[in-house]
Amino acid sequence: MTGPLLLQGGGELSPGCREMDRALLERAPGPVAVLPLASTPGRDHDLTLARATSYYEGLGQDLGVEVLPATGDPLARVAAAAVVVLTGGSPSRLRRALVGTPLGTALAEHVRRGGAVSGSSAGAMLLGAWTVLPEEGHRLDTGLGLAGDVVVVPHWDGPRQDWLAAIHRGADRCTVLGLPEESGVLVEGDGLTAVGRFPSVVVGHGGDVRVVTRSALFRMGPFGADR
Repeated sequence: MTGPLLLQGGGELSPGCREMDRALLERAPGPVAVLPLASTPGRDHDLTLARATSYYEGLGQDLGVEVLPATGDPLARVAAAAVVVLTGGSPSRLRRALVGTPLGTALAEHVRRGGAVSGSSAGAMLLGAWTVLPEEGHRLDTGLGLAGDVVVVPHWDGPRQDWLAAIHRGADRCTVLGLPEESGVLVEGDGLTAVGRFPSVVVGHGGDVRVVTRSALFRMGPFGADR
C-alpha cells in the first residue's frame, strides 16, 4: 500500500487550494506535519510555517486534523504524521534536504506505510523522479521518485521552453506535468486526477500540450499520459 500524493503548481495555502487540500485530508485523516524546507532559513521559513499552521488548523476543524508542533526532530514528526506538507521555495535547497538523506528515507517510508504527502511548487517538483533546478541553469537532477516517473513544471501559464528543453535532454521516459497555481493532480497508485481551479496539462516530447480537465483521471506514460 502506498499513500496518496497531492502535487500543486503553486499558490499554496490560499482559498483556491482548500478543496483539493481537504480531499487529501479526507484520504489521510490525522496529524499534519508542515516542513517548509524549501524556504530560506530565518524569517522566510518562520513566516511560511506560521501561515501553513494557521491554514491547516482552519482547514481541518471538522476533520479532526491536528497540526504537529514545529519543534523537535523532523524524523519523528514525519513518523507521527498522517499528512506531510512540503511548501514551495527553492528546489535546490529542498533537494539537499531530502535526496539521499535520512529525512528523505523517512518520507519514502511514510508513503510506503500509506501516509500522504502534499507538495507545492518546489515541494511537488521533488516528489517526481526528476526535478529541474532553475537556480542552477535549469539543470535536471534526480528527485525522490515518490510520484513515479513524473517531472513537474509548476506555475504553468504556457509552454516554458527552457524548462522543457532541459527535461527532454535528460529524462526521456517521464510524464511531464504542467501545473498552474491553485491547481494540480492527486496521485493514487498509477492514476492521476486533475484537481484545483484550472486544468493541468501533459506535455509531449515534441512540445504538444494535452489539457487535462478538472476531475479527469489519466495514467502515467513516457512524455505523455493515457486516459
